Amino acid sequence: MEVEGLERKKQDNPYNYTEDQLAEKKLALHNMKIIYPDVNEFYAEVIYDMCKNTDEAKIELLKQKILNEPFKYKERYKTLQEELDLIVNTTILNPIVVTGRTEEPDEDEPDADADEETEQPILSQD
Repeated sequence: MEVEGLERKKQDNPYNYTEDQLAEKKLALHNMKIIYPDVNEFYAEVIYDMCKNTDEAKIELLKQKILNEPFKYKERYKTLQEELDLIVNTTILNPIVVTGRTEEPDEDEPDADADEETEQPILSQD
C-alpha cells in the first residue's frame, strides 16, 4: 500500500550490491543456514560480506594468523569451552549474595524488623 508523501523503508545495502548480487547473497545465506544451523543469521551475514568484499590475500593472512598465533589466554585456559565453563561457574552457579536491609527505615516508625535480613543475589560483579 502506497501512502502519498511517505517513502517505503529500503533494505540496508552498505556494499551497494546489485539486485543479482542480493539474490545470490540471499541464496548463500539460506544454504549456510542449512549447513550451519547453529550459527546466528547476523554472524553468517557478516562472514558472507567479509568474504565477498575482502581480497583473497587478506583472507589468507587471517587464516594463517588463526592457525599460527597461540590462543591469547593459553596459560589460563586450554580451550574456549574452559573459559565459558569458568564464567558459568563463577557468575551463574555461585552468585554474590548481599545481605542487609533493602530499605531505610523511617525514623518515626519503631524498628520491629531490625533482626531480619534479606538476601539478594547479584549476577554481575560490576
